[in-house]
Amino acid sequence: MLLAFLTAITWNRRSDAPEATTFAILVASMAVYTFGYAGEVAQTTTEAAKRWLDVEYLALPWAGGLWVLAACKHNGLRARTPLLFLIPIVTFAGHYTNYKHLFYTAPMTMVQRGPFSILTVQRGPLSMLDNAYLMVSFLAGAWIYLSGLRHASSLFRRQALVMLMGSVLPFVGYFLYLAGLSPWGLDITPITLGVTCAFLYYGIFHCGIFDLAPLARNLIFNSMRDAVLILDTHDRLLDFNPAAKELLPVLNKKNLGTEVVPMLAGTPAFAESVQKGEDRVEITVGDAEAESSYEIRTWPLFAASSNSASRLVGRAVIFADVTAQVHLREELRGRAETDPLTGVANRRRFYHALEVECLRFTRNHHSLSLLMIDLDYFKEVNDEYGHPVGDAVLRIVSQLLLLCLRKTDLLARYGGEEFAVLLPETPLEGAQLIAERIRQTICQQPILAEGCEVRVSVSVGVASHTDEEDAVPELLLKYADQALYRAKASGRNRVEVA
Repeated sequence: MLLAFLTAITWNRRSDAPEATTFAILVASMAVYTFGYAGEVAQTTTEAAKRWLDVEYLALPWAGGLWVLAACKHNGLRARTPLLFLIPIVTFAGHYTNYKHLFYTAPMTMVQRGPFSILTVQRGPLSMLDNAYLMVSFLAGAWIYLSGLRHASSLFRRQALVMLMGSVLPFVGYFLYLAGLSPWGLDITPITLGVTCAFLYYGIFHCGIFDLAPLARNLIFNSMRDAVLILDTHDRLLDFNPAAKELLPVLNKKNLGTEVVPMLAGTPAFAESVQKGEDRVEITVGDAEAESSYEIRTWPLFAASSNSASRLVGRAVIFADVTAQVHLREELRGRAETDPLTGVANRRRFYHALEVECLRFTRNHHSLSLLMIDLDYFKEVNDEYGHPVGDAVLRIVSQLLLLCLRKTDLLARYGGEEFAVLLPETPLEGAQLIAERIRQTICQQPILAEGCEVRVSVSVGVASHTDEEDAVPELLLKYADQALYRAKASGRNRVEVA
């Protein structure tokens, strides 16, 4: 009954793993064999016991080949199926034609041993071949599962151990029977198969046998550079790869089956992202000197059911180190938003920041001011000293402007010899003071550029939003530009307010 129930369970999992069908047929054959032997030991006459022996041999010759085939499929190995069943075909035919040639067994007799009537047989060459093949097959299956342990991760290692025990127990039971060491001379293989059932039930329901095909996927799983956690539907840790162990040293094989979020309490950023279970999220961990960025992706894991509907069995959480990509992205963004000559913000970045500050102004009406700065008679500098000197002057002027500003202010090269300064949370009076400081700093001493002393001055236009106005970037720029035009028209080297 245990074997028949296991057959039904395994058959129901045949869509989840390629070896489930073969294993279901194997267990079904063991169920038929066990049922036949139960009938045999219940008989008291030789003829009745022989009829039940015929029931046993409907299944027994095929068990060895099926066991090796199931082990190969479970571990992703190729098996030559016709060769596996060559001997079973011969011994199967030999048993049912034994009455003609007695190659399988000699005449049988019933012997009373304790409470049982035991059918004793004198084994012929085909019977010995059958027994030897069964023993070798169980050992081969055990060796295949044992070999799989070398490359198995924690979850699949438990699976392989379960299947290994399932191979060893029937071998031990059959060996004791053939060696005459079993009680009353009974074949105790059916009893060992019952214990094997307990192992396999544990493997199916607690280790996920037939939910995931192990070895082929396991080799990829172990060689992945990204850290991977396999969780069940209750966020309990089922498995992890070596990369995850390197990233999260707290992981341990002893932790399998426990909730993963409390386990990651020492790395709150990782714990929070795993708990939220978002499809894709990017986080930064570490201090400023050793910052690392990770992209965390969550993939639901589904297993196909026999009714073609998929059922959720857990999820995979993948931690990809994207530090290099983030640095490259920031570098490219910086290049796209930075003036290549002066190293300050370019016009595109400035206008985007202005839009953001105008929206913020609209919400809370904090002061917002803008400076437009133009180098006076800069064309004459280029004409007299050449463009290399003119470029050097622009670079030096931009650095002098930065010295006059706060960290919260944004300096941008607006175009040619024109600069713009965004002054968040700065009223008009404060903007005037900054503008005057800039004017004095630039004009008070000559600039040494490419070995030439160049005297320059600047004209500054100042504009500011008042509490009553709506923040419109174009209007603020227009007012500041108009103030700059008045400063230039009024003789240059001066500050004008819109």
